[in-house]
This record gives sequence, structure tokens and C-alpha cells, in this order.
Amino acid sequence: MPQSENGDQIKNEILAFYNSLAADPNHRYRSWEHCYGYFRQYASFRTETDHDVASLHLAFYLASWGMYRGSSALLWKDYKIHRFAISKLLEPKYKSLWHLDPRDSNCDGDITELIVSLSEDLKQIYREHFKTVKGKKKDRQPSQILITKILLGTVGCTPACDRFFIKGFRNLPDSTSTFGIKFLCRVFHFYREHATEFLEAQRVISQRGNIDYPVMKLIDMYFWNLGNPESKESENEA
Repeated sequence: MPQSENGDQIKNEILAFYNSLAADPNHRYRSWEHCYGYFRQYASFRTETDHDVASLHLAFYLASWGMYRGSSALLWKDYKIHRFAISKLLEPKYKSLWHLDPRDSNCDGDITELIVSLSEDLKQIYREHFKTVKGKKKDRQPSQILITKILLGTVGCTPACDRFFIKGFRNLPDSTSTFGIKFLCRVFHFYREHATEFLEAQRVISQRGNIDYPVMKLIDMYFWNLGNPESKESENEA
């Protein structure tokens, strides 16, 4: 993994990502902020309207982040398809994931298993509702990217395993590109090794944007920026 001379490489990568949206109040990357911010109110979700608005936020965030492309089964569904997943996210079984603190080494056991369990539940939910696409019977399997993006935009308990994140994550020794317990443990260990830089980046973003980015979002931003060649081109042009 590349290191900067001043020791602030992690913080700098995170803030480089954040700077790309900071100047534009309507930047598409802010869709994550709106979605995550709304789901922070999950404890007060009581009515069908609450779940309906949550579904809209989730759908637009996913669309902004590339999950409604032409090949996606989601493109042929309305936003209400997400209400089934939201009901699962709000189950008491998963309550501990909503305020995850990966500094606790206990996360490497029960918490990682719980995150994987939730991801499998979500896969099954979307698999059931993807059986018909454009009026035809299909056997569509929800991707690792879709499930992890949903978890990042709602609970905030894992980075999103898209291609730029995975490309950046491969800089780490002993990393894996397959979402699961081993992947989550490696993410948590990396955070503990560099918690000071992550917390400093979190503090700066909170002051500038008046929003508290969760640890998993910061990790997502860091490795995504490392793996995105366009971010390096922008730096070279500056």
C-alpha cells in the first residue's frame, strides 16, 4: 500500500474524494448522504409512509451509484421493491449493526457473522422479487455490489464492493475481493491500525459538511479513491 511522506495518506485520499462533492450542493454523490441520513431515523419508522420514503431514498441512491443500468433487474422494478429489504434491515436481530464500532475486536466474531447473515437475507429477498423481469421468468442473482451498496447506504456496516473499491483494496496484503467474514475482518483490522487518520478525516468532514460519516463509509471512500484511475488523473492535472 502506498504511503505518503507526511503520514496523512489515508486522510488525504478520503478528503480528495469528499472534495469532489463538497463544492456542489447537488452532486450525485450526495445521494448517499440523503439516504444514509434518512435511515438514521430508523427507530422512528412506524408508518407505511416512513417505509415508502425510505424506499425512495434507497432507490435514488442506488440509481446515482450505478445500480439501475440497463442490464440490472432493478431497472424494471419500481422503488417499492425495496420495502421488503427495509423490513429486514429493521428487524431487532440486526439492531447492533446500526451503531457499529470496529475498534472493538469483538466485531471479528459475532458482528461479522451478523453482517454476513444480513447480506444473505437481503440476497434471498431480492432473488425472490427478481424472478420476473419484463414479464418473463428469470433467475437473477443479486450481486455482491448491490447488496453491499444497500448496506452502506442504510446501516453503514460495510464498504461497497464495487470494482474501484476492490481494485484499491487489493493494495493490502492478505486482502480478498470476496465479501464475507474474512473480508470484513481485514477491513476492521485495517481500520484499527489507522484509526487516528480515519477519525481525523471524519472530524474534518463533520465540520465542513455537518454530517457524521460512519467508519465504513470512510473506508469505502479511501479504497475507492485508490482504485479509481480518474482520481489520480485529476491530481496530476492540478
